[in-house]
Amino acid sequence: MEGDLRRRALAVLERNHRDGYTVPAQGLYPFQWCWDSGPIALGWAAVGRWDTAWTELARLFSAQWASGMVPHIVFWQKDDSYFPGPEVWATGRNPPTTGLTQPPLAVSAAARLFAGDPDRDRALSSFRALWPHLVAWLSWIERARNGPHGASVIVHPWEAGMDNSPSWDQSLSVVPEVGNEHIERRDVATVSADQRPSSREYRQYLGIVEVLRTAGWNTERQPADSPFVVEDPGFTAITARAAADLAAVAAAAGVDGRESARLAESLGAGLHALWDDEMGWYRPYDVLTKSSVGPATSTGLVALWAGVPAARVHRMLARVDSWRSTLPAAIPTSQPDDPSFDPIRYWRGPVWVLVNWLVADGLAREGFTDQASALRTATRTLVAQSFSEYYDPRDGAGIGGQGFSWSAALTLAWLTEA
Repeated sequence: MEGDLRRRALAVLERNHRDGYTVPAQGLYPFQWCWDSGPIALGWAAVGRWDTAWTELARLFSAQWASGMVPHIVFWQKDDSYFPGPEVWATGRNPPTTGLTQPPLAVSAAARLFAGDPDRDRALSSFRALWPHLVAWLSWIERARNGPHGASVIVHPWEAGMDNSPSWDQSLSVVPEVGNEHIERRDVATVSADQRPSSREYRQYLGIVEVLRTAGWNTERQPADSPFVVEDPGFTAITARAAADLAAVAAAAGVDGRESARLAESLGAGLHALWDDEMGWYRPYDVLTKSSVGPATSTGLVALWAGVPAARVHRMLARVDSWRSTLPAAIPTSQPDDPSFDPIRYWRGPVWVLVNWLVADGLAREGFTDQASALRTATRTLVAQSFSEYYDPRDGAGIGGQGFSWSAALTLAWLTEA
């Protein structure tokens, strides 16, 4: 069975592979997505396709902006099946890209590829070629996206990767919807509309895009331009871990990791400033209203990926365990007893393989090995049914896009043995 699961997972990656990059899912997401590329590269490495893994990252970073920002979508080829396409973004880039970023999982993936590649000459040359790009991205995040607590700021829910999480509801409530522009929702032609963000949310997402596009996509001042400015614990945790991962391999690669180590410490402090002791959770902070926002969601849970104090881990896990009393498929991405919870709508409740991996990895690093192992086993049960985009927390049924790349890639890199 193990071998069959690996063969099926590899077949998904091969189907979704294009010219040097891998799309998240055929039809639904036909381009290269920033934070998907990190786990996907680890999946290729897990089956010994090291050149493919390194190329996945190199292709992504070849679209990096001069400021250091890595865009969240690279439109490598024309495909009218996705909206909003490059004509909506109008960033003037070649290749066309969006004007936003996503959590820098690709940085941690590069560090893992370097540590694991059996061909040390290839590892060294590939990692050194990426090094200035990796450092530039993290430096830009620190310079242009530093919030009042020292945590990382996002200027659009898409930057969190968790688009319609209830974490953003309050901050989005004052965001203007896009004007008279026609919205050609292509996603609901592939996936049922009740599993996707609402049309109102899409109009707000595009409202932010319209504002930032009008401001000229100035990546140095987007927090000043955007009507949505939130310190995000998930984005912060992934960036802090990325910096720590670079620092950990720097000496072996013959590069200077001191700035990465400093940044990891600084961002770690910013992350911990977002801890809400009354809730027992890491919560986003709305910079414009100067208030913590949202119920307990996956963006706060992902703090575990960066490493958090044991007492806080226990409190967070106790809450997650209480969720499982009514929702057996772990881990729902939002608080089930909150009115905003929806078990099948994208980031408002469904289980995601990526979140489970981030949480389990963080738990294992902090010595919570039993809990990490249990989460791995629960996640393996999900992917054994299907490589879905996400899963219904009530029964584990696969929903959203099918043949999803990071679900398959993490099956290879985390859920099965080589």
